[in-house]
Amino acid sequence: MQTLETITNWIVITGSAILLSVIIASWLASYRMPKAAPVRSGDWFFILPVWAQIVGGLVICILFAYLGYRLWIPLTLVVSPDVKVTLRIVGLTLFLVGWAWVLWARWVLGALYGVSTSFAAPLQVQHRLIQHGPYAFVRHPMYLGYWILLLGVALMYHTWTALALLVMCLASFSRRARREEAALAVAFGAEWQAYTARTRFLIPFVW
Repeated sequence: MQTLETITNWIVITGSAILLSVIIASWLASYRMPKAAPVRSGDWFFILPVWAQIVGGLVICILFAYLGYRLWIPLTLVVSPDVKVTLRIVGLTLFLVGWAWVLWARWVLGALYGVSTSFAAPLQVQHRLIQHGPYAFVRHPMYLGYWILLLGVALMYHTWTALALLVMCLASFSRRARREEAALAVAFGAEWQAYTARTRFLIPFVW
């Protein structure tokens, strides 16, 4: 069991570092692309100067990391050693599946990657509707990947941090996805309607 824990810990730490680096680099690179006006204006974050958005975003990331560290407290969950090993293996599998799904979606999205909030989803001036790769199955594959990844982390570690991130992302990403869909519907009209008719919102073939 000790060897399994060591291996999974290194995989999760390395995978998380790689994913975080890719997302932060993509976020910073997105500022080089001109943006169209958000569908809903007035979101304070996008009104700020670019430097303030970057500093604010990095500060938020640091605060989340600190809170995650402080809340890394085991849940009062008692399981047998065999169940613990099973949860480790299942959790690691889900982590890797979610990790790969996020990176695949990010790669397919290419230069169109951008940051949205629950209140506004600014598109790029030359935005186009991506409909291949994981986007051929669901309209928000990166969010799906994050949820799968965090579910894997929750199964492996049984801490308040993992549980809080899973619940928080379920609520936050759902709202962001709806805001992004509103922006895409305005931008692409009939093309968006045809796309939504043959894809699922978040879970392939289900929802």
